[in-house]
Amino acid sequence: MTVNSSRDDIQALALQAFSLLNQLREQTGREPALSADDLLLFCYRLRDGYRIVRSTSDRFRGTTFGFLNELLYELESRPDETLLSPEWRTLIESLLRDLASGKFTLARSADR
Repeated sequence: MTVNSSRDDIQALALQAFSLLNQLREQTGREPALSADDLLLFCYRLRDGYRIVRSTSDRFRGTTFGFLNELLYELESRPDETLLSPEWRTLIESLLRDLASGKFTLARSADR
């Protein structure tokens, strides 16, 4: 019997995206409900550990998550401001929603 741990990892990634999306939507006032550190770890894991095999996303195309580099920089240098910014929140929400809804077919990166 073979266990497909890669498939389980990708399913866990989608569940984590759904959880982070819910936290992002829970924000009230000027305090982000989503932890910038949690989002940073998630985005690094996504960028460094996975590649896009197929995308049906209207916003995100290509085979890598290299487009996350600018978001990662902003989250590291200005975490709270980034999470409160309407532009960044839209990008983050789109990414998490597309991941959670299965708009990406993912595979582990070859270097892992």
